[in-house]
Amino acid sequence: MNVWLLPLVAMAAVQAFLALCLFSIPVIAPQAAPDLGVDPGLLGLYTAVVFTAAIPASLGAGGLIRRWGAVRTCQACLLAAVAAALLSGTAVPAAFLLGALALGFAFGPETPASTQLLARLTPPARRPLVFSLRQTGNQYGGMAAGVAVPLLALSFGWQASLLAVAALTAALALLLEPLARRHDGDDRTAPRPAGRGGLKPALDLVTGEPALRRLAIAVCAFSAMQLCLNGFLVSFAVTGLGWSLPLAGTALAVAQGAGLAGRIGWGLVATRWAPPRAILAGLGIAMSGSAALIALASPGWPVPAVLAVCAAFGLSASGWNGLFVTEVARLAPPGRAGEATGGMLAIAYAGLVAGPALFSLLVAGGFGYPAGYLTMAAATLAGAGALVIPLPPALPPEHAPAAEDTPCT
Repeated sequence: MNVWLLPLVAMAAVQAFLALCLFSIPVIAPQAAPDLGVDPGLLGLYTAVVFTAAIPASLGAGGLIRRWGAVRTCQACLLAAVAAALLSGTAVPAAFLLGALALGFAFGPETPASTQLLARLTPPARRPLVFSLRQTGNQYGGMAAGVAVPLLALSFGWQASLLAVAALTAALALLLEPLARRHDGDDRTAPRPAGRGGLKPALDLVTGEPALRRLAIAVCAFSAMQLCLNGFLVSFAVTGLGWSLPLAGTALAVAQGAGLAGRIGWGLVATRWAPPRAILAGLGIAMSGSAALIALASPGWPVPAVLAVCAAFGLSASGWNGLFVTEVARLAPPGRAGEATGGMLAIAYAGLVAGPALFSLLVAGGFGYPAGYLTMAAATLAGAGALVIPLPPALPPEHAPAAEDTPCT
């Protein structure tokens, strides 16, 4: 068996359960908002708080990985997500806010930790597909949130649904223990690079490299669009299209299912036919067009037509992440894949903060969901443009990407 196969499954599962914890909030928003005394659209600010907390957590991921190991870091992330679900289920606004902070500290180090582990174990030629498969965990979690959480919420209440999510997430943290004992020793015994303490070096690594810097601009916009798709689609379908909660949850599940197919499909395309950067630019254009179509949707549209647009939206706006991680791992200096991913995610999370916050303010200000989706469409077009700007003919030697036959360690 390939040495990377079991870690790949485990890391995809970690992402799936963190995504389940995150996506459960917008899914239960129509039920939870009255108990919390807020407008459902304002619960989009929950995600803004989540990813505000994720920014420093992602920058500090390199230090956590060196101290605990990649898998142990993922276990800590899962336990923080458990705390987030339990706090959010109290229906106390202050505890709900603390839950958002806890979930942010869960999201920050998770992707850098999994990138560090898989970059060390995976041959470079297989990385586009392996990282794309790893990123499908987000879609599995989103589909579970779209299908199972509404049924649980309608049958037992939204608070009970969050309790069930917390219990399952805690169980996964325990199941990862054998993997931590097997693989974390390499991370903990690796020499600590001189002069790289603190949070700033991870950000400097990204902003100092032209190719990574332009990728960060695109990913900032793409991340905002992806979260606005996932965070507001259910509420828009219920309040704007007049759909029932289960049908609206189905729309989210369709988008997540298409994103799952996209992550695998785009990984195959990047492995065999086209460079990841070119595919990412095309996906930026596609997600802009899909968001514009969602903005035009009305209660008179046939349900299959709306679901088809949701599928196209998910295929693009939720299908790019594996290619992004592949590019970061390719461009990162040897041994710094996790650190580079943490710095890149800090910039991406800025988009995750600004996008949902702006979207929520547009909705609460009376401009409506269509204005939010059109605003995000403009941002992703700009991000796609950043990817097609010609790069310098040669990278500085000290920042040159790792050779294709040299695995990151």
